Amino acid sequence: MADINKISSVEIGNISKVSSVALTSIGEVLGLTKAASFTDEYAVSKSLSTGKANSINFVDSTDDLNFTGSSAFTISFWVKAGWNSSLNTNIHFFLGQKENASYQLSDMIKVIYTESTNRIRLQYGNKTTGSNAWTKQGEWLFHANGGAYAAGYQAAGLGGTYWSASNRGYANDDGYTLITVTKSTTNHPSGMKLYWNANNAGAPPIVYTSGTGSPAMSTTNNRSWSLGSNGVANSEIKTGNSTATLYNGLTFWNKELSSSEVSELYNSGTPIDAKTHSAAGNLVGFWNFEQNGNDDSSNSNTFTVSGGSGYATI
Repeated sequence: MADINKISSVEIGNISKVSSVALTSIGEVLGLTKAASFTDEYAVSKSLSTGKANSINFVDSTDDLNFTGSSAFTISFWVKAGWNSSLNTNIHFFLGQKENASYQLSDMIKVIYTESTNRIRLQYGNKTTGSNAWTKQGEWLFHANGGAYAAGYQAAGLGGTYWSASNRGYANDDGYTLITVTKSTTNHPSGMKLYWNANNAGAPPIVYTSGTGSPAMSTTNNRSWSLGSNGVANSEIKTGNSTATLYNGLTFWNKELSSSEVSELYNSGTPIDAKTHSAAGNLVGFWNFEQNGNDDSSNSNTFTVSGGSGYATI
């Protein structure tokens, strides 16, 4: 007890000195420093004007996102619809294709919304000549509550009205919906699934395939990736016609996320730091768009946000 008291009475000054003078350094050595807190105050805004001068784009020169028809992957993003029901064309949510491709379908993976038919489409494939194309695509329709379409109807909450700025269906308090498309290693649309928030819409009820055999997609060609538009040419199609559509929390994974993993990512409507997700070891891209296009995961891809596209508060 005497020794304990001696330590308490004699050495306490030194202990206090260490605490007040060197605690920060000790914390750094021990890995105890407080991590920067996750913030989510901004989203990226896609200009209503078309063309590459208004794009949100990067070129993946490291091949981190070069998935093929036999690859499993997941693409997920928060989107706040800005278009109205008179758009009558496609909105390219997220599109990757061979850099400087002559054809939009060259080494292509894309997620689009076809406003004229009220469907989300996941499509992948390759086109190298005018008559040579192999593509696989699955589509989910949201306004029919019957048969194969019932799962999409119930997942989206749009009712019998199409998705638009005036009818966002199930969305969080800020008006954003988490759209997640997954693909297994099955080289067919039957290996796809769609989630609206954490609601599983299942495999696509509408399936298309073209060409014969499997798409011969390269794992080495640089792919150009665009958010909110078709990046293959300056004459890209419309990306909206009312107010700008906002995107946030884009993630790309090299696995098919499970239903529970999608629920974890959705987090009851509150975006999370994807690097803390239980499947973060399979995260190959995470962009949170806090007023920059920087990738916030393990690779170095950075979006260039051009022209009328920019940033907006959540």
